[in-house]
Amino acid sequence: MLKKIFVTLILFAGLAAFAGENYLNSVVIENNEGLTSVILRSDHITKIKRDIESPDKIVLTLKGILQSPDINTLYKNTSKVKGLAIENGKNNELKIYIEAPGISMANIVFETPDSSPVTVKSVVSEGKVVWCVISIALLLLAMRSAKRPKRAKAPDINEIIKEREKAMYRNFQKEISSKPTINYRLKSYSKHVLKGETIRSYESRMATKI
Repeated sequence: MLKKIFVTLILFAGLAAFAGENYLNSVVIENNEGLTSVILRSDHITKIKRDIESPDKIVLTLKGILQSPDINTLYKNTSKVKGLAIENGKNNELKIYIEAPGISMANIVFETPDSSPVTVKSVVSEGKVVWCVISIALLLLAMRSAKRPKRAKAPDINEIIKEREKAMYRNFQKEISSKPTINYRLKSYSKHVLKGETIRSYESRMATKI
């Protein structure tokens, strides 16, 4: 059992040492039908961060890699590269400064002996991440404020008075139509009034009887 563990540790140590030997051998800037690519030829694919300083200037930061003593820089189908510089950093870090028209839109491609060319997505710089977060927060706030219901307008006193007057008029009309009229009251006495007599003659007759 201990022997197996010991062999496993040796294998992992050997793999770690092998993985640590990663060299950048050449940098190729290639233009293919208007599409620019930055090709990094190295022993292994490594982490990369792209900082865009302007549309025509970028900085590539590679982690866990060393610059080969005989590194080459090549240009294919392009003659507009204004500058390319490689700087050694600490902790096996390399910085590649490239200045060329539209280089910020270029693809970053790794070519290694053990695999076919691989287009990688570079890590966005922290400043870009902060600005992205701020932009998303502002967008969410704008959407939230747009969804808030609008406050109702203050009622117009003139409209209220008009509505009340209309309601009172409708109630008055309804009340008038439901109450008996004067003609109705007169008709209730028609059985006591002879044909052709008036109300005044009827009242005089009633007085003489009393």
